[in-house]
Amino acid sequence: MKKVNSKRQIFVAGTAVLLVAAVCYPLADYIGYRSVALILLLTVSILAMRMSLAGVLAAAVLSALVWDFFFIPPHFTLTIGSGEDLLLIVMYFIVAILNGVINYRMRQLEQVQRQKEDRDTSLKLYNTLFNSLSHELRTPVAAILGAADMLQENDLALSSGQKKALVSEIADGALRLSEQVENLLSMSRLEAGMILPKKEWCDVGDLLYSTLEKLKPESHNHPVEIYLPNDLPLVRLDFGLTEQVVRNLLSNAFRHTPAGTPVRMAAKLVHDTAGHFETTEQTDVPVQLVRDKMIYRLQIKVSDNGSGFPPEEIGQVFGKFYRSADTVAGGTGLGLFIVKGFVEAQGGEVSLSNQRQGGAVFLLEFPTQILPQNLHAS
Repeated sequence: MKKVNSKRQIFVAGTAVLLVAAVCYPLADYIGYRSVALILLLTVSILAMRMSLAGVLAAAVLSALVWDFFFIPPHFTLTIGSGEDLLLIVMYFIVAILNGVINYRMRQLEQVQRQKEDRDTSLKLYNTLFNSLSHELRTPVAAILGAADMLQENDLALSSGQKKALVSEIADGALRLSEQVENLLSMSRLEAGMILPKKEWCDVGDLLYSTLEKLKPESHNHPVEIYLPNDLPLVRLDFGLTEQVVRNLLSNAFRHTPAGTPVRMAAKLVHDTAGHFETTEQTDVPVQLVRDKMIYRLQIKVSDNGSGFPPEEIGQVFGKFYRSADTVAGGTGLGLFIVKGFVEAQGGEVSLSNQRQGGAVFLLEFPTQILPQNLHAS
């Protein structure tokens, strides 16, 4: 395979040199044959940026021969008429080869440097993930094992209240472990490009309340307020992806804000009069029943009364493995990365801002269509 590629590159290099020489030939009387040498040298330099060493050497040698045969007097012969031209062709040959080889070596060094940087980045990400998981997975596993051992060894000595507390601890640990595994699987799906939204008609209220219900163990220290318009129609979303997005945002708020502070969710529909989003998706409902066939924006806000995010970090929060320097809680730093990926997979956008009175606001915007209330009721 390598031999075939080398032959192909030599052919391409030779063809490029001959084409440049053919373009320069009718102009030689006007620009002079010494200027043609500079143009051929430039050609060899450009080829060295893309070719293997064999192609570069072939281009250098061929360009020297072509310059001598077609451009240095007497023409159409390899004979050189003057000592000055002989020196020129020797110097050209040396410079062409050196120029080509040096450019090729520089390109190799740049590739090695890029590979080294990629390895360093991968190693850094691996260490970050390993350090996070070593804590985030070990902690719930240790809690589950400890509680299970207590139940097994002291079953008769424990009161019903103590048993209930241990079972609750096992459930909390299992939920936390499940969440970390789910985040890792979601990250893998995002990086593999395997997220294919399956949009269906959804009730936004059901979406928010069902997500909150699944987070009951985490939400007991925070009052949660939900604000929804009474006439909010059904919208087309991927229920599963959107539920995971809201779940990650709520979980983030519960863990990183003081106990007792409220967390708020609100949703509303905005007519996309500015053409902010575009979609060509087909629905399973007759076109005339989808209101105006227009695109709307579903906005979902998740806000809290915590300390917010440092302004200089707001642009970084959706990066993989991001964890604020100010936080003391654990986490793998994948939650917001997955939020952004799942929202964008549905053609939406997510943004973050700090409230004046304190706390963070995450705004999710999804392009969607709506189902009229009368059709919904029927």
